[in-house]
Amino acid sequence: MRRSLIVALAVIAVAAGCSQSPAGDTYRAEIRRTSYNVAHIKADDMGSLGFGEGYALAQDHLCSVADQVVRSRGERSKYFGAGVENVHLLGDIGMKALGMHSGAADDLALQSPEVREWLAGYVAGYNKYLRETGVDNVAGWCRGQDWVFEIATQDLVAYVRSFVHVSPNFVAMIASAAPPSATTDEATAGGAMAAAFDPDVAGLKEWDDRELKGASNGWGIGRDRAEKGRGMLVANPHYPWLGSNRFWEKHLTVPGELDVYGVGLLGVPGVAIGFNSAVAWTHTVSAGERFTLYRLALAEGDPMTYLYDGEERALEPRTVEVEVKQEDGSIETIEHTSWWSHYGPIVNFPGMPWSERFAIAFRGTNEDNDEATGQWLDMDRATSMDEFQEVHAKWNAMPWVNTISTSAEGRAWYADGSSTPNLSDEAIAAWQEATKTDPMIGAAWKSGVVLLDGSDSTFEWQVDDEARDEGIVGFSSVPQIERTDYVFNANDSYWLANSSALLTGYSPMHGLEGTPRSLRTRQNDRSLSDTSASGPYGEDGKFSLDEMAAEILSNRSLTATLLKDELVERCKASSSVSVSGEVVDLREACSVLDAYDGRLELDARGAVLLREWITLYEARETRGAGRLFAVDFDPSDPVATPRGLAKGELALENLARAVQVMERAGLALDVALGEVQVAYRGGHKIPIHGGDGTLEGVENFVRNGANRTTLEPMSPREKIQGSRYLTTDGYPVNSGSSFVMALEYTDEGPRAQAFLTYSQSGDPESVHFSDQTELFSKKAWRPIAFAEAEVAADTVSSVTVTGPRM
Repeated sequence: MRRSLIVALAVIAVAAGCSQSPAGDTYRAEIRRTSYNVAHIKADDMGSLGFGEGYALAQDHLCSVADQVVRSRGERSKYFGAGVENVHLLGDIGMKALGMHSGAADDLALQSPEVREWLAGYVAGYNKYLRETGVDNVAGWCRGQDWVFEIATQDLVAYVRSFVHVSPNFVAMIASAAPPSATTDEATAGGAMAAAFDPDVAGLKEWDDRELKGASNGWGIGRDRAEKGRGMLVANPHYPWLGSNRFWEKHLTVPGELDVYGVGLLGVPGVAIGFNSAVAWTHTVSAGERFTLYRLALAEGDPMTYLYDGEERALEPRTVEVEVKQEDGSIETIEHTSWWSHYGPIVNFPGMPWSERFAIAFRGTNEDNDEATGQWLDMDRATSMDEFQEVHAKWNAMPWVNTISTSAEGRAWYADGSSTPNLSDEAIAAWQEATKTDPMIGAAWKSGVVLLDGSDSTFEWQVDDEARDEGIVGFSSVPQIERTDYVFNANDSYWLANSSALLTGYSPMHGLEGTPRSLRTRQNDRSLSDTSASGPYGEDGKFSLDEMAAEILSNRSLTATLLKDELVERCKASSSVSVSGEVVDLREACSVLDAYDGRLELDARGAVLLREWITLYEARETRGAGRLFAVDFDPSDPVATPRGLAKGELALENLARAVQVMERAGLALDVALGEVQVAYRGGHKIPIHGGDGTLEGVENFVRNGANRTTLEPMSPREKIQGSRYLTTDGYPVNSGSSFVMALEYTDEGPRAQAFLTYSQSGDPESVHFSDQTELFSKKAWRPIAFAEAEVAADTVSSVTVTGPRM
């Protein structure tokens, strides 16, 4: 009710002319491109700045934005048909049911006048480029396609909503949820999918939520650990190298108002990770909860009615229409009804389908988050750490990320300010007890999902008057810490943001305390806490910019540090092992591992063999004693435990299996990592260093992943039998370390260097599709041009773009 009133008032204000454009009817922006095609955009007002940014982004990545506009409008079926196993149809139904596009009009009305002007300018710039170039001449995989068209500001806002909200990850579950009495025909696309799920609680599958949890490293260094006595920062988000979740590098300037450098996701205005003259920051995906599921007890004999505090409530229908392209090119309109509780939509969650007894509802923390764009803009122009923190408190709108930051005066600050369910202490205690006593709730928690009793009002999210929206935690109650040595995060919870100052006393909805950390988290803290003369800080115990940059790409494998020597010792004591009926000679494997230095560099020999060994274990086995480690996790020593190779024959048997895998792939046991771990970029085959952060415990996380966002085609890879990652093309890299930046503040201002690992352009025919990938391969850091003199000296091209204001 409150949001509806605010939206109505905002619409009236806009209609009344409260959002006036600056004097003049023309957008005007200067776009300078420096080395590696980095865009520096300068304008005199926010509308013109958006115009220049939208134009420049379209030059490099129009196809990805066009694709995401179609997705957020719920129109993929219109252009591509229902898709394999109805993937497009289910997605469109879910997007429309969520009101992703229709709700964008409300979000737009709630923005400040300057943000509306900025977004309108961005759309105008994008459209100008498309008009000038023509659909048949745009670069990339969308050339000549009928789904490429000029967009409206509402389209852009809908796209922003689609990544701020968590709910789009549930679109197929919303579309496929069907009452138990429904036939497959009645349930349209949903019935077939619902029937595929095991209704038995014991069949609850571990939910694959990697797209939500993500992987990144972020370091904030304070003045006590900085050679220059000022703040330092490492940004190392691990994101896809294809699809819409790529970053685009930019420098945005409105003289006297804004001067910020960094990256944002494709098609999203502003800088999400970056710096200005006063503060620098990066983000990592939070380990906290962005949603809760609710188990609704259904009325006997009526699966359309649920019980709430002993009273019956009817589920509410929400019917949408989706246009679906047929094989003959004609369009058929399909009508579909989804069902909603007062918490949110009924979802067909894996292992917990709608039954005669229960239905599962979803509630997300970002469903009313229309403030994220405004917060990032205010972060971009913060003039001090105090102001930067005040921006977080004012907006409280970070959707699902931690913030790791530093300042020119040398203050390092970490906060998990991401949107989090605000449950009462009573509800938390009852839920924790239920995870032990209720099989369904316990099974859900083992798969990483909070399932609450939706028939009991005890489990309603609580109102915090300080919070951005009803039901989320207010900013003063979120985990945060300021230090003058260091803070960091590598996707584990807030508890270990600095190993000498553990954070405790927060809701488990923010993440868990006193629990095992990932190998990558442990390696991050080892890098930051080791001030010995032989450590990464050097003899003075303080980072220089080059020392810090070298450390984030040191490619040390904590797995190798903890386990390699013991594995070699056992291997030398047993020259062969029998596995699967075959006797495997281990003598060469022992020799190769003995000579391996434990780093995942291009010339590392032994890295591939150790990878094939460790990836025969599961990620959960890295967090305690068992099949892999001998010494269990100790919460009083979270960085050094678990450790030691577990007793038994399994370690050598797995080494033998690793040898078999490499023989099957035709690889020498001492093959260099750079010969098999490569990125394919526009016809170039580029060797890539780094490895798997989960099992190899390396900070420089690179891997192969699926394109889960756009429909941009990608080449399938055939796996080698018995291997988790090795393919007939080696280890192709298309995800992981993305925008890697090392920054220090000096008396003269910020000084930074970086890679955009997959390069600035999305056009495979452009030199800027692979040029920074080549730099990353060589660890040849590129200096960032930020000061005006630096930009002017490095300008390769310059153009002023103009157009009529929207």
